[in-house]
Formats: sequence, structure tokens, C-alpha cells
Amino acid sequence: MSRQRTIYGITFWIAALILAATFFVGTSKIANPADFAETVYRFQLLPEVFVNLVAIYLPWVEVVSAVCLLFVPRFRTAALWILLLLLIGFTIGIGINIARGADFGCGCFGRNDDAPLSMFHVFRNSGLIALTLIALICKRKIGRLSK
Repeated sequence: MSRQRTIYGITFWIAALILAATFFVGTSKIANPADFAETVYRFQLLPEVFVNLVAIYLPWVEVVSAVCLLFVPRFRTAALWILLLLLIGFTIGIGINIARGADFGCGCFGRNDDAPLSMFHVFRNSGLIALTLIALICKRKIGRLSK
């Protein structure tokens, strides 16, 4: 195994573990769908008819993507793309509500995440977006070095 491939592999796994740990918290949203539905509603980004659907299914998408990222090699790249799209969407939603002057917690980590929306949330998500892109690049480089 080349040194370069080892470095990309280690970098990928560090990024993957951080991302998976971040999205495994979706389990708290699965356990408390009513609380999460309230959070989704407060964002005022979806028609009311979709709030409960999103509150029920979105946490499952987060958790299944995290599981696939760690344990299903065939779906790792897809899981990274899904997580990237989720993070971009979450960041846009947070940004819109900061611009509106919203004063509620993002609910990102379940019911106990009640710190009001702030630029911290945007910067945190931007860091996670960067980490996801790093993981995607490393995955691609590993694939190319394996040939």
C-alpha cells in the first residue's frame, strides 16, 4: 500500500467518523418525532402538509446515511453525497431564518439543542460541508490509486 493511499485512507476515515457521529444524533429525532416536527414547523420553509413527513423521514435518512457511510462500502459515496445535500439544505434554512431574525434553536441535535440560531450554526455546518467534500475527494483518490 502506498504512503499516499494510506494518508487518503486515514483522512477519509477521520472525516467519515466525525460525519457519522454527527448524523447518528438523528436517532434522538426518531425517538421524539413530535418535538422534531415542531422544530421543522418553526423554520417556516415547507408547506404545513410536509412538516410531519419531513419530521418522520428526514432523521431516518440521516441515520441510514451514517450507517452506510461506515458499514456499507458499496454505498459510501452515495451516503456522502446525501449528507452533503442535507448539510447544504440545512445551512440554507438556518441562514434564511437568521436573516428573518428567528429566535429558536435549530433542533439539529434533538430536543436539547435550544441555543438560538446564529452564525455559529452556519460556520459549524460549513465545516461539516468541507469535511464531507474532503471525504469525497479522499474516496475518489483512494479509488484511483487502487487501479
